[in-house]
Amino acid sequence: MITIDRKNSCCLFVPLKAGVNIILFLVFAFGLLKVTSYVRFLISYESSKNSINFVYNVYPIIVVYGLIVIVAAFGLYVTTCANTPNMLSIYSKVFYGIIGFFILYSIMEIVEAITLSIVCTELSYLCGQNHLEIIIPVNIVLIILSLYFATVISTYVRKRKDEYINRPIYAF
Repeated sequence: MITIDRKNSCCLFVPLKAGVNIILFLVFAFGLLKVTSYVRFLISYESSKNSINFVYNVYPIIVVYGLIVIVAAFGLYVTTCANTPNMLSIYSKVFYGIIGFFILYSIMEIVEAITLSIVCTELSYLCGQNHLEIIIPVNIVLIILSLYFATVISTYVRKRKDEYINRPIYAF
């Protein structure tokens, strides 16, 4: 029987520090992909920039994913260059904040998709395709993954703090 030390590993067999860096890189890449795709969307639809629906949909998404990219980049810097317990503690709190914001945004997307599907059933001539069966599961998976990522980063911060506190102090 194989036992897995949860405090020293991430995703079963990956070491904790490498797992944190992989998670941060994935979050960074995902956020950067979303920002670039929405900026391209913004550039390609010049005529609809003035519509209220466009402003309510595209600009907040760019801001949310832009913040995610900035926080992930800061996390990569902290875990690779400034790997001190104080910086990690600051980063984990910032990451919790951005993950909370992302979860709130995902819940709002789910509610918007459900509301749109209800309106579309009543007024079908106003709606195009509604991808309710895709939007809800994808957002639920993203919420679960973001909570898991926050837990892994918190475990890493706690482990580094414990190592820092329990290090031997040499008197000269």
